[in-house]
Formats: sequence, structure tokens, C-alpha cells
Amino acid sequence: MALPKSLNALLCVLFLIFLGVQVQAQNTLEKNYSFSYKAQPLKNVLQDLEERYSINFSYSTTQLPLATPITCKATSLPLEKAINALCACAGLSYVMIGDQVVLKAETVSAGTPLAKPFSQTFRGYVLDGALNTPLVGATVVVTSADPARAVQTGADGSFDFKQLPIGRHSIKVSYLGYEEKEMGNILLVSGKETVTTILLQESFVQEAEVLIVGERDKSLPQNPLISSSVHTLRTEEINRFAGSRQDPSRMAANYAGVVSASDQRNDLIVRGNSPLGVLWRLEGVEIPNPNHFTFTPNSGGAFSLLNNNLLANTDFLTGAFPAEYGNRIGAVMDVKMRTGNSKKLENTLQLGLNGLEVVTEGPLVKKWGGSFLGSMRLFTFRPLEKIGLDIGYQGVPQYQDGAFKVELPTPKAGQFSIWGIGGTSNITVFDVDTDTTTWGKVRYRVEPTLKNRMYAFGLSHTYPITKKTVSQFIVSTSGSQVEATSKATFRNQTKKLSYYLRNYEQQFVTRLNVTHKFNNRLLFKSGVTWQQYYYNNQEIIYQDLRDVYEIPLDANGGADLFQYYLLSKYSVTPRLEIQAGLYSQRFSIGNRVAVEPRFSAEYYLTDAQRIYLSAGLHSQTQPLVYYEYRFFSPEKAEFSQPYNKLDFTRSRQLVAGYNYNISSNWRVKAEAYYQQHYRVPVSEREGDEAFSMLNLGTDYSFVTVDSVVSKGTGQNYGVELTAERFLKNGFYALANLSLMQSWFTGADQVKRPTAFSVGYVSNILFGKEMALDNDQRHLLSLDVRLNYSGGRRFIPIDEERTRNEPTDKIHYDVANAFIPQLKSYFRADLRFSYQLNTRKTTHWIFAAADNFLNTRNELYYSWDLEENKAKIYYQLGIYPYLGYRIQF
Repeated sequence: MALPKSLNALLCVLFLIFLGVQVQAQNTLEKNYSFSYKAQPLKNVLQDLEERYSINFSYSTTQLPLATPITCKATSLPLEKAINALCACAGLSYVMIGDQVVLKAETVSAGTPLAKPFSQTFRGYVLDGALNTPLVGATVVVTSADPARAVQTGADGSFDFKQLPIGRHSIKVSYLGYEEKEMGNILLVSGKETVTTILLQESFVQEAEVLIVGERDKSLPQNPLISSSVHTLRTEEINRFAGSRQDPSRMAANYAGVVSASDQRNDLIVRGNSPLGVLWRLEGVEIPNPNHFTFTPNSGGAFSLLNNNLLANTDFLTGAFPAEYGNRIGAVMDVKMRTGNSKKLENTLQLGLNGLEVVTEGPLVKKWGGSFLGSMRLFTFRPLEKIGLDIGYQGVPQYQDGAFKVELPTPKAGQFSIWGIGGTSNITVFDVDTDTTTWGKVRYRVEPTLKNRMYAFGLSHTYPITKKTVSQFIVSTSGSQVEATSKATFRNQTKKLSYYLRNYEQQFVTRLNVTHKFNNRLLFKSGVTWQQYYYNNQEIIYQDLRDVYEIPLDANGGADLFQYYLLSKYSVTPRLEIQAGLYSQRFSIGNRVAVEPRFSAEYYLTDAQRIYLSAGLHSQTQPLVYYEYRFFSPEKAEFSQPYNKLDFTRSRQLVAGYNYNISSNWRVKAEAYYQQHYRVPVSEREGDEAFSMLNLGTDYSFVTVDSVVSKGTGQNYGVELTAERFLKNGFYALANLSLMQSWFTGADQVKRPTAFSVGYVSNILFGKEMALDNDQRHLLSLDVRLNYSGGRRFIPIDEERTRNEPTDKIHYDVANAFIPQLKSYFRADLRFSYQLNTRKTTHWIFAAADNFLNTRNELYYSWDLEENKAKIYYQLGIYPYLGYRIQF
């Protein structure tokens, strides 16, 4: 049947159009292009080819390695050959479905798909910053994920992101009525889940106005009641910063106002104060000095007993503390242990020249979310001795320690926490020289042995009494022992005990804290602490010229310290907060009492700039070992005990500061401080006019002076400047400069510089973290630290008089005490680190060299009895160390 002419004409037109489309498509298919890609992500390559050939690629984002770098080159290829070339370069295959090019990953010969990008779980908790109670329904967004991922917190404030790509991530946390918070540079590795706790502060609401400050200051403390003079020691930086040796104390020395005692020790000299003024707290209660190779009554040592792999972020306070902290005038190290993984069993092994470390953690009661965390470390320096490295001792130090923490939340009875640390250390320093002709004025040679023990255990119970009131009850026991023995070898080769010191102290602590938040403007916190001390101390000194043993210390007894505090924080306006507090303590020895008001205020000039002011009274007891010390008076044939008549050392402190967050990653900070100490123990004995307790605390000697009275004074003042770039795009930097003066007056009322008045301290730290591949499986880090500071001060020796002295007595030039200084100190530290992520493990290899320029820094000034002259003794030279850690 013949078609109508009109329909026939229409079909002809349609046929011609179809032929034109086919010709155009054929021309497109046959059009040739050249391309060259060098280490370009697969995603970028596909986008470029789509534009060149006017095609569409289809694929699954979870199955195709879009971030994998591709290197591929081709010259004048049509579409089909171009796709084949791409698939050969990227290990892909494809299927043409209509006008879509469907891509998929090739399979290996064993039939297993190619490796996907490594991923890990990121979990944590969102809590009220004041009460530490869960915030239910808070929104947590991983802004660094593509696309962004968001979850809401559960009944316990927990959140959980599974299968996040490894590498660094950023999150944003928000909750109605609370300030939004951003956190960056959260590192995910394949061998260990990342668990973090996020504290949100309630927003100030006045009528209908809400002020939200998104990211005020990344260094704000863990304790929101601290307004000034605080540094946050972040756990990742303890591992990263060069020169820190994974030690919280050495880490703290990187910040403004802090001076290290020496290369061999980690004592903290803060704003010119003696290390005896440092308070150590663990999990909210005072503990003894947590360091290996320490001495009576110091607060530092050679190596930290605290395991950095078990620590959470720590607040380090350098002055004008809030009322919660007491019985110290120098500084506070408020240490927290992190919580173990409550979902998965994880382990860490670390091996290096310094020893072996094992860490394990995992769920305890899965139904309630409990966890355990524990570690053991065994260290010996024999490998360093074998390779001929000078570690500053003529002996081989050895130590071991352990720590644990158990968390057990319950549905109705609150949360229980049990924790503990403990360790021992020992060293014998050998001094053997049988050729007595070289001894000079030395009457005998000694071989000292030092043994240390320290432990602390505690049980904490946190209970929400109401929605706005939380109580915390802590029971703790702790103790420490320093035992020093020196054996003397005389010229006639006879041997005798020349010195013995035993300082054993134990304390039981009961502490109750109650926090109540009336509303978003007013917060109250109060607490009471009772500490019961026990001691068993003895000192034996052999007087060889009289061939007698003296025992000035032989005491076994106890003492009580009662502490109480009350503080409140009030938001006057959206930008102004004030804090007022009262601290009081009573000590049973001498029935001494102190009542100390504290005050602080901070005002936000803008969302990024704040000024603050803190002031208060502070006091501290003398070290317990001194109170029972006796001095024998030949004139009256009796003993005197001047130390048990001493008052507290007391201090008035004032701090003013300015902080400016230039951006989310840069900030500058300036602080000025003034401290006035009074009722400081000094000596009225002739020849000891330059003695003050403000100058003690960094030596391996137990210094006691007769006729001590609480009549001395002290004065510290200075300015601290800091510029800091937080880690972003793999780079961080920290620079600070401290200008300081520290003075004291002895019993003669003469004003002198203290031993710690170095004048200035400066630090520059920077580092770069480089990803060696787009999947963040390989990371390489380089970290550098430069430290330059004034030298320590000393009492000069009357060299002529001492040289002509027939005995071994040393005559000091007391009139010029602490006027001269050692030369300025300079040290450069270097650290390399390599991180390798495999499917389920993470490997870390690090190598470091402290003082890698081998600068010859002066350590102390003293008299050499062998050579019969004054000498300068020097610090360590290059100190290399390396290690390997695996997490799985």
C-alpha cells in the first residue's frame, strides 16, 4: 500500500536527521586527543577526559580509588583507545552502556578486588564543659569527609563514625544553647581507633540575643575555671615536639616562662620559682613526685614515670591559680589519664635503645561501656653504654614502671574509675681510682647508690545528684621513697659507710568536689580534702675527722593537712566573665592556717580578642622531710629543731594578659606577672646569709641549714610573648620570649638575684608533616626545636683562700652570692618520624638527636679538690635516641 505523500516526506526528513546524528557521533568517536597526567588523582583525570571527549563516566565512589594518583600519557588517541590506555594505567576495566562508560576496579589473578583506601573508626563523647555530664542529641559533623558526615550523640553523649579514611580530619560540634566548637587535625591511623572527649560551654543568653564564639582559643584549658597562665599539653605534641623525649615536664619547658634545670633533669623552673613549688596532681588529687632518679625533696628527676601513651590532655598552670588548687606557689601540673577503648581490644608495643613498652586496652563490660587501660615499661641504658655514648653518668641507670586505669559507668550509680601508677629506679655511680697521688685534697672517694620508689592508686566516683549538680568523691593512697647510700674508700683502702639517707613518705587522701550550675550564667564549685601523711626518715653522716657518725634525722610520725575551697564563675555580660574564690588550709605541724582569696576576670574585646586579669594569695608547707630535722649545739649540748617552727611560705600574685586569635590557626599572646613572696625560710646563722629556700630544688643533695626562720622575702616579675601556629596543612610553629627577673632577701635583708634569675628564655619550634601518598598511608615528619636562655646563677668561691686552705674546706664569697652567671645556654634538637599504615596496624619509626649541634653548655660551677681550683662542669653533648612503635 502506497503511503501518503506528506507522511513519506516526513519519514525522509527523520531519516536524514538520524543519519546526521550518526555521522556526528561517529566523528566524535573518531576525534583524537593527546593527554599527559603525572601523579594526578584518578577523580581529576576522569573529569578531564569527560571534557575532552564529551562523554560520561559512571562508577561507584566506594569501589573506585578516586584519590589514587595516576600517571598516564598518550598521543592522538580516539576515545576507545584512550579509555583502554587509562584502564591500563589505573588498573580498571569498563563496559559501554549506551552513552555511559561504566568503570570498575580490575581484579587480581586470585579473584580479590584491588585494595580500598584504609579506614578507621572515630568515636568520642560530647560533654557539658562545667559538669562533665553527657549532652544527648548534640550534632557532630566530620567536615573533612567527602561528602561531610554527621551523627547525633546518644544517651551517654557518645558518637561513632565508622570507616573514615585515615589521615587528618576536622569536626564541628553543635548543641542548642551551647557554643559551637570546631576541632581540626584529628589523626586517624589504621592500627588504633581514635577516641576523643569534647567539652562544650553553655552560651550566654540574654533576652533573645545569643553570642556564639566558634573557636575562641585552641589552647584553652581542660578545666574551664582556669582563666590565665595556663598551657594545654596536648598528647600528640608530647610525642611530636623535638627535645621532649615523650616527657610531660620536658614538653612544658617549650612554653613561655619555663626553664629546664639541665639536660640531665626535667625539673620545672617556672617564672623564677624553685621547683619545690610545683604541685603534681593525677586524676584530681595530689601525688608525690612522679619521676625516676629524683632526690629529696625535689619535684623533678631524670625521666618521667608518667607514660605519655596513657595520658590525656594536661593543664599546666604557671601562676595565680584558681581556688581549686592549693599548697603550692610555683606551678601546677594537672595530669589526666585517658580512657581506654570501650569497644575494641587494642595493643601498642614500643621498642628502642631505651627499652621495651607494652600497652593494652579494651572493653570491660560491653553492656555498660566500661574499659580498661594498662601499660608496663622496662628501661635499661646498657645499649647506650655498649655503643660508647656518654649519658652523663659513670653508671648505668635502670628503671621500670607501670600504670592502669579502669572505667566503669553504671546506669544508676554513676561512674567509677580506678587508676594507679608505680615505678622503681636505681643507679650506682662508680668512682674508682687506686692511684692516691692524684687525689689532691680528696680524703676519700665515694660510690653513691640511689634508689627510688613511687606509687599512687585511687578510686573515683562521679555521681549526678541532679541535672545541674554533680559530685565527685576520690579516695587515694600514694607514697615515695628516696634511699641514698654512699660508700667511702679512704687512702689506706679501708671502706666505710660515709652517708645514708632514707626519706619514706606515704599519704592517704580523701577528696569531695561538688559542682552546681545554677544557670548558663552562674557556676559554683566547692571541695574539701583531708590528707593524712606518714613518714619514716633517717640521715646518717660519717664525720671522718672526728671518726663519729651523726644522725641529725631519725623520725617516724605523721601529720595532717586539711584543705577547703569555694569558687564561683559568673557571666556578667556575653563578653565579661568574673571568678571569685576562697581557699583555706590548716597544717597540723605548728597548727598553721592560711585563708586565701582568689579573683579573676576575662573580657572579650571581640570574638577573637580577650584580655584577662587574675590575682590572689597562695601558700605552701615546707617539704615534710625538713620538719623533724635536728641540729646539735655544742655550746648547750642539746638539739634544736628550727624547721618545725616555720610558717607557710606565702605569696601574692598578679597576672594580666592579652590573647588574639588572628585566625583559626594563628594566635598571639602576651602576659605580664608579678609575684611577691614573704615568710620565706632563711638562715640567721653567720656565713649563711645568702641561704633561702627559694634557691633549692634542682640538686642531688639534701641541703639543710641551721637557725632557719620565716623572715625572708622574694620577688618575681616578667613579660611573656607567644606566637603560635597550630598544625594545618602539615605545618606548625611555636615561638616565645620571656623576660624575667627573680630576687630574694636573706636574713641580712640584702636583696640578691635568685639562682633561677636567668633574665630571658626563648624557644622556637616548628615542624612539617608530609604525606607520601594520597591515601595517607605513609607520613614523614620533621621537627626542630631551638632554645636560647640566660645562664643559671651561682655563689662564687674565694679561690685564693680556698686554694691555700690546708683542708678540703671550700670558702664561698657570700657577699657576691648569685651575682655571676654561667654562659648563655643554647640547644638545638632534631627529630624525624615515619608512620606506615597497613590494613590493621600502624608502624612508627622515630629518630631524634637532642643538642645535635653538640653545643658545649655550662652546667655548674664548683671546686675541684683534685686539681685544687675552681672549674666549670658541662652539660650533655649530642644525645641521640630512636625507637619503633606498632599499634594493632
